[in-house]
Amino acid sequence: MCKLFDEWKNEIEEYCKANTLSFEKALKAAKSWGKSDIALQYVDKEKGKEGLLDETPAPVVLWIRKNKDGNIVFEQTEYTKKYLGISSQ
Repeated sequence: MCKLFDEWKNEIEEYCKANTLSFEKALKAAKSWGKSDIALQYVDKEKGKEGLLDETPAPVVLWIRKNKDGNIVFEQTEYTKKYLGISSQ
């Protein structure tokens, strides 16, 4: 599991609730991370099983990062509502 996701879990859950996004889907999403950022990604398990290892496309659905002031900042992408939205499958 992504250590940053665990550390920022409460803030991510609050953001999801405030923006009509599914925190459960965020928990299950593929994650890429660095020292101060996380990219939540959508992986279609029907198209591939190993993500980058088999070059399965995995669009970023939500960027989460800590800014210079130490605040957590969220940036939605064109895929956010489609894959993390409450009403999406």
